[in-house]
Amino acid sequence: MKTNKYPNNFFNYISLIIRQFRLYYKSWPLFKQSLVYPLQAIYFPFLPKHKWVDIHFKSGRSLSINAAHWKLLPSACRLDNIGVKFKFQKNAKLTEVDGLKIFSPLWARDEAYYFKEVFHDDVYGVKKRNLKKSVVVDIGAYVGDSSLAFARQGAMVHAIEPSEVFCKFIRRNFEKNNLSNHLILHKFGLASAAESILLGNDRLNLVEGINYTLKKLPRNIDLLKMDCEGSEYYLLADIRFLKHLQPKEIQMEFHNGARLILKYLKHQGYKAYASSASKKLGIIKAYRNHKLSK
Repeated sequence: MKTNKYPNNFFNYISLIIRQFRLYYKSWPLFKQSLVYPLQAIYFPFLPKHKWVDIHFKSGRSLSINAAHWKLLPSACRLDNIGVKFKFQKNAKLTEVDGLKIFSPLWARDEAYYFKEVFHDDVYGVKKRNLKKSVVVDIGAYVGDSSLAFARQGAMVHAIEPSEVFCKFIRRNFEKNNLSNHLILHKFGLASAAESILLGNDRLNLVEGINYTLKKLPRNIDLLKMDCEGSEYYLLADIRFLKHLQPKEIQMEFHNGARLILKYLKHQGYKAYASSASKKLGIIKAYRNHKLSK
């Protein structure tokens, strides 16, 4: 009987390395846009792992990165492009944005996009608002960036996040910014069915969202924020979801077109506006016309 000379985990490892290189070199336009010496990025992954490299950005900022962390260079460019201060620590990135200090995983790639959206673009319209005595439910809290934005303005925030890794960062970030007394953390994602999903070194814990809402989340809230990767369609389709929460205001992202979401919201007494009803992805803002029927 023949045996496999190379175990499956060897092929999985090689496949992972190839995928990492492909993702890295797809960032070549970003390197050209951001770096004083973009050719430095070409050979960066092949330097000895003990070597530290000084990276110079066109913004005038500089950063020293260990060659073992070459995969972080695209993330560094994105963070520099939004004009924030950041540094890489042993087990996390630390970003200073809009007066807050926010930790995120070293392997995270998209925090620059989220930080820009929440703090620079103020997509949820939080900065000039007084949210004292307000209750906010934040579904899809990531590392706590939007939750921190609400909490800083005085709100009590129910942060809902399925990632075990991100939940640790949410707690860490609220402690770092002295806002822990404004946080109630729910370590689950609201989905159509309960499930636990292993993703590399992380685990996503999902619960059936309607029953969890009815049992665990507050009624008569002031603001509902949703960025839950498609689960918004399942949740809003069930009239019990909004009837329980009765949010005065909804700020949310849609991931598969706005038409159904706008229909659900109108049916339940909301005046809603989509950033672009014709696109697959976008923002919806909705305001309650009247108190929802009990």
